[in-house]
Amino acid sequence: MDLHDIVSMLSEIFTIVGLLVGIPLYIAGLSMRGFGGRWVETDGVIAETQQGPVIRWFDATGEVHEALADSHESVALVPGDDITVWFRSHAPARCRTHSPDHDGKALRLTGLILIGIGAGSTILGIVLLFV
Repeated sequence: MDLHDIVSMLSEIFTIVGLLVGIPLYIAGLSMRGFGGRWVETDGVIAETQQGPVIRWFDATGEVHEALADSHESVALVPGDDITVWFRSHAPARCRTHSPDHDGKALRLTGLILIGIGAGSTILGIVLLFV
């Protein structure tokens, strides 16, 4: 085996692994963000109840909702402090205090890197056919 054969074989392996693993990872990352529904951003306030500190916020129809303030972002806040919350319009009683922008981002990034490696290896394999 010479260097040409080794590079050609590695190119094929990277093409197969990059595309067969990268494309499903990228699709999974997109689906985590897309199929989960849209989150609505609003302002919430920390309040004290008998169960402990809670976050209260208004939905689009003006109803008040509350959830336990047990997230990482709300632990250090005192009653009366404001906090940004995200809720789903079809289920406004559930909220989150961290941005939904990063949902599936690691899968999308890993998928794009592997797709890039697979596409680059495909091009290298085609070039090696003519060398």
